[in-house]
Amino acid sequence: MYDHTETQTVAETMRRDVLRILSQHIGAYRAIKASEIAKRLERKDDRVIRETIRQLRREGRLSLSSISPPYGYFIAASEEEWFEFRDRNLRPRAIDILETARAMGEAAERRYGSTAGIDLLQPQQLDLGL
Repeated sequence: MYDHTETQTVAETMRRDVLRILSQHIGAYRAIKASEIAKRLERKDDRVIRETIRQLRREGRLSLSSISPPYGYFIAASEEEWFEFRDRNLRPRAIDILETARAMGEAAERRYGSTAGIDLLQPQQLDLGL
């Protein structure tokens, strides 16, 4: 039988360590690359770092990433940084995913019938408050 306790402890330790490093990088001008975080935590690659940051975001942490130099991750220092991240990073990705889901849903409806596709862009089915 697999013991999930050890995995949860490792994940929690990683979460705490990544958050500790990010807390030293407040503001876009202090962004730190995932590879540097991985190096500091003696990790071979940065995949677990990116996943940990994704989890931090799902918890509501303002762990942002920059799409212009200096590239990397940081904690928002201002509402403006949050707005820029939301508008230049999150919103376009969310729209792309929803548009893809709509196109695939329409194809599923054509292929399998009218109940096969669910339009994720319908307000009654999705309310993100964006």
